[in-house]
Amino acid sequence: MKTGMVMLCLLLLMPACVSATTLRLSGDINLLVLDGKKVSSLLLRGAESLEVDNGLHQVVFRVEKIIVLPDQNRQLYVSPPLIASFNSQLVGQINFSLPRLETLEETQAFTSTPHVSLLDGNAMPIPVKLDILAITQAGGETDYETATEAYNQANKQASSSPFSTPLPDDSTLLSKTNELDNPAYQSQTLTEQRLKYWFQLADPQTRHRFLEWAKSQPSS
Repeated sequence: MKTGMVMLCLLLLMPACVSATTLRLSGDINLLVLDGKKVSSLLLRGAESLEVDNGLHQVVFRVEKIIVLPDQNRQLYVSPPLIASFNSQLVGQINFSLPRLETLEETQAFTSTPHVSLLDGNAMPIPVKLDILAITQAGGETDYETATEAYNQANKQASSSPFSTPLPDDSTLLSKTNELDNPAYQSQTLTEQRLKYWFQLADPQTRHRFLEWAKSQPSS
């Protein structure tokens, strides 16, 4: 009986198993990229939160907020794009906590040295790495996916390794020293070389599924 009571107490003290995390969105935060992928405005329209898996995550966002100028006129403040990396393991909810941004001076200070806290559902802080995402692209619509990829490759403050390995382009694929450099392969098409290259990179289970799928395809 005592053993059963001890086990019950231990189970009650253990954190609940959390398989997903609710990322609560502030009305002042415009989410641009989530885990290396552009976030669709349709996905966020009217949404106050997003469900993400447990584990490492990286977001790119801007703070957009109406402020009051010294002459009492109002103006939209838009921060530089910020990039944040964090781990949501065993966290059921994550909330963004922004500093006070009501005046021109406060927003100027935020632009120079941004500070954003992440809090769980009990208002306890979650470790986060935050940085400004420098944009070098001139003119046109900014490609935040490409900018995030370049940032991660540079191994900067908020870089996240799971999102830092880009898919190689054809020039990278064909410039590597491997069996494709054998003269016997030179007559093959680029498509064939691509298929063989990716097949060799795959794990055994993926190779098996691919072969099963290939067998089911019509011959022409």
